[in-house]
Amino acid sequence: MARHIVIGTAGHVDHGKTTLVRALTGIDMDTTAEEKKRGLTINLGFAWLDLPDGTRAGIVDVPGHEKFIKNMVAGLPGLNLVLLVVDANEGVMPQTKEHLDILTLLGVHKFIIVVTKADTVDDMLLSLTLQDIRQNLADTAAEGAPVVVTDAVSGRGLTELVDEIQAMAATLPMESAQGMGRLNVDRSFSIKGFGTIVTGTLIDGPMMNGREVWLYPGGRRLRIRNMQVHEQDVLRADPPQRTALNLAGISCGAIHRGDVLCTAPDFTATRMIDVKVTCLADAQPLFLWQRMRLLVGTREVMARIVPLGAEQIAPGTEGFLQLRLEQDEIYVKAGDRFILRTFSPMHTVAGGEILDAHPQKHRRFKDDVVTSLEARDAGLTDDVVAGFLRLRQVPFTQADVIAGATDLPLDKVELALDHLRQNGIVRRTRQGYIHGDVYKTWQAKALQVLLAYHREKPLQPGIPQPAFRSRLHLDENDGTALLRLLTAGGICRLSRQCVAAKQFRITFSPSQRKLQSAIEKKLDHSGYVPVPVRDVRALGREAQAVADALNGKSLVFLSPDFILSKRYMMKAAEAACRYLQSGCPLTLGDFRDVLGVSRQQALLILEYMDRCGITRRVADGRLAGPAARKYEIKGENDHG
Repeated sequence: MARHIVIGTAGHVDHGKTTLVRALTGIDMDTTAEEKKRGLTINLGFAWLDLPDGTRAGIVDVPGHEKFIKNMVAGLPGLNLVLLVVDANEGVMPQTKEHLDILTLLGVHKFIIVVTKADTVDDMLLSLTLQDIRQNLADTAAEGAPVVVTDAVSGRGLTELVDEIQAMAATLPMESAQGMGRLNVDRSFSIKGFGTIVTGTLIDGPMMNGREVWLYPGGRRLRIRNMQVHEQDVLRADPPQRTALNLAGISCGAIHRGDVLCTAPDFTATRMIDVKVTCLADAQPLFLWQRMRLLVGTREVMARIVPLGAEQIAPGTEGFLQLRLEQDEIYVKAGDRFILRTFSPMHTVAGGEILDAHPQKHRRFKDDVVTSLEARDAGLTDDVVAGFLRLRQVPFTQADVIAGATDLPLDKVELALDHLRQNGIVRRTRQGYIHGDVYKTWQAKALQVLLAYHREKPLQPGIPQPAFRSRLHLDENDGTALLRLLTAGGICRLSRQCVAAKQFRITFSPSQRKLQSAIEKKLDHSGYVPVPVRDVRALGREAQAVADALNGKSLVFLSPDFILSKRYMMKAAEAACRYLQSGCPLTLGDFRDVLGVSRQQALLILEYMDRCGITRRVADGRLAGPAARKYEIKGENDHG
């Protein structure tokens, strides 16, 4: 498959970009009647050039007039290099420099300076123009760029220009198509007999003919009926190719410039982005709540500026911003480039790269936020993943969620998580990953909940697990995973489906100890006969609470209404297990006779033993349950 690159042409209005491209390619990129009438490019024009080594170079001729800067920005995503066009008669103009500023802000670093209309000036003026170019482009991204002198009418310099393009193209890294394919729509129109056509520069991943794509906003599912690259039908298009899609089942009026076509059905909109920004040296500072025009993809929306880690971004410096959109939503990813222009009058002041397409609202001077953005900017995957987890409001996060939120490949995220786990920075659970700092925060919250509950109900063994999760505002899955970590870390313990702080112990007051003695004496006196709870409550105002605290220690609740001494419960279990060693099922009547109680009283004890696994019910009575073994041993020792 032939290699593809994309070349942009930029420069002042009427400096000959369109004529130059027509001379190189034979394609007229002034496509509309208005453009031909006015002699300037309004919309984006497209052509292509096959280089001698077989590389196909798509050419984007972007508008030069100041009024059409947003059209220019729309053509820049995916550019590999730019022909910066300068008229030999006029030299570098203010708009030439503005275009260079925009290109630099959008991450373009490869330039070829093309002097046009060379045959219309004498050698002295041409020499002055070349000197003017070097002086005006000093200390810019185009400083030191090759200069090719051309004249489109005579063909002067065109061969040298093609050779220079091929030489520079050979230095470009090979790009791989990863992830979902995206196309920011810059034109939508209809052709009779074919239907709706949209065009744009394909980014991130491939698109396949006949496959489905989703239109955003709205998420409408569409099918690609046909696909062209440089007016040739193709089965597959790869970034950064200029691509035309013939879409089935939708009118061209339902698709607008600025919409996004994507191969993923779950592309999420945002009204807030974290960015790395560069402020132009001759621009005004960027300050809090400043209103700006945000140009990203093929959209222009209004946004407010929130500087992060600084009061403002000074001219000629870099910094971090959170951009908050006023009304519109946009569909973007980390790594997308953008431009900021003043609201009125319109001037380009800054631009840069999106670092986080779906951030939380930040406090402006929070160190963790700035550290995370610095890591994103430096491409430090481990730090990006750690920073993301550190700022999470929920305790646990799966790897695929991290990948989606950070716009990083899943395999890189998983590798980073493995590094972080080995270094003790994150913990892994079945529910997901949690940062160590976040775990400490949840640990403190959990301990606070437990201690508050123990103060409220000092005679309860602990807080019921559902109430514990509720007070922490966690669902069952996250709450259970957190509880596992807390118990393993010695922060809390579990008792009868309740959670207690590790060091918590029930302590009775002198009056409560008297009630304890009275309750235990009453139960011992009752023997195998269950005692109604109401009789226990009659012993004192706190008797119920004391009985609850003794549950599982010196007494057991056979049901919500009856209590039995734990000592007699153990003896009853041992008696049942001794009987069952004969091999015969234990009937209710047999058990009644063994204990010397009524059928109803014996049934209460048997049903409790069923729940404990000491016995299990069968048609003819009870057999030994899985927990019977320990009682059998005790029974054998008692008779040894």
